[in-house]
Amino acid sequence: MTLIYTDNHLELHHNHTAGKADQGPIFVDFLSGTSGYRRLHTCTVRQPLARAVGIKQGFRPSIVDGTAGLGQDGFVLSCLGCNVTMIERSPVLGALLSDGLERALQDRIVGKIVKDRITLIVADTITVLETLTPRPYTVYLDPMYPRRTKSALNKKEMRIIRTLVGDDQDSSSLLECALKSAENRVVVKRPKEAPPLAGLSPSHEILMKNSRFDVYLTHFAGPDHADKTPSE
Repeated sequence: MTLIYTDNHLELHHNHTAGKADQGPIFVDFLSGTSGYRRLHTCTVRQPLARAVGIKQGFRPSIVDGTAGLGQDGFVLSCLGCNVTMIERSPVLGALLSDGLERALQDRIVGKIVKDRITLIVADTITVLETLTPRPYTVYLDPMYPRRTKSALNKKEMRIIRTLVGDDQDSSSLLECALKSAENRVVVKRPKEAPPLAGLSPSHEILMKNSRFDVYLTHFAGPDHADKTPSE
């Protein structure tokens, strides 16, 4: 792998992906591509992600995205009005995220969102959560999906991220730490047919076509904040 600064951005090249020649660089772009499309066309409070993290009419929770990756979900949540702390332990992904955020700051509209609502921390999430104050209302986790054995390979970005960060062997410990840290809930994104993370059954699930959000309400949730919504 090679990190390269071009005239436009920082990008990551992987010279041999699944035995094939380089399939194009990876870089973070919050102004166009997938992130830009989601901001302009699908960024509504009715989407499953928004419901999972606890967004309600007139209420925007503070969120820690503990597995920030390329920052797409965290960026959507910030566009919806949430203050988001992105935590990424890979220094390579952290560099790509930092570069994407710096470029986004130059945009008149997106720049204000990034400046006012996004904080990036490049460090181990468990270490950060143990000392983070005040507590986030929601901790959002999207750990590396289990390896596929009978289906097509994960898309290019996921294969390369797996090479960088591994299989998230400490995801059970991360969930345990998140449950102690979140004021109201922990949300874990999982493949639709995968078992719950660490075998811990969620308070409820939000199902999508190929994946789901497992929502764990925490013991910090008081009577005025607890979400009594049944399975969605």
